[in-house]
Amino acid sequence: MYVIGLTGGVGSGKTEAAHMLAQIADAPILLADELGHLAMEPGTEGYQQIIAAFGKMVVGEDGSILRNRLAQIVFQDEQKLQQLNDIVHPVVKKYLKEYIEERKNQDGYIILESAIMFETGCDAFCDEVWYIYVPADVRKARLGESRGYSEDKSEQIIRQQLSEDEFRKRCSRTVSNAGSLEMLRKELQQTFTLVQNDKAL
Repeated sequence: MYVIGLTGGVGSGKTEAAHMLAQIADAPILLADELGHLAMEPGTEGYQQIIAAFGKMVVGEDGSILRNRLAQIVFQDEQKLQQLNDIVHPVVKKYLKEYIEERKNQDGYIILESAIMFETGCDAFCDEVWYIYVPADVRKARLGESRGYSEDKSEQIIRQQLSEDEFRKRCSRTVSNAGSLEMLRKELQQTFTLVQNDKAL
């Protein structure tokens, strides 16, 4: 298995790009952010740690973690966010490692998407990482339309993430998503063809 990682800043459409690339490559897709729920399943160690850290107020009547309530708490407090990340990230990384290792001798591709690919060390699971690039002003406009974010809020989130230069330096390839979805698909197809050609050499 050849693992292609996708990352990029907020509002870059990297999850959409990951789904498209998975179709193009006929590959399974791993979305690191969505896998965070594994640490919140009742009966798991992560579940117990979250309750110990945040209290019963984040638990619903059915015993499940109330993710919206948890999100409200951590996004107002950086220390709490770090506390949650320290619980969730190891669980996600363990799952990714086991999933990839179980399939490493098979043919084909795996698409791994993560907003914090390098910060969490998930790039270690990838054979290469692509940067989904969109100019900051376009990302702010999209975040305003899709999530209702103010320009100040978008700017604040963007400043907390890796810079464009840092993304370009750390990633093997760059794919632009500044245009239409059709243009994105074309860019992904062209870049994937380059990967296939490089592997064939």
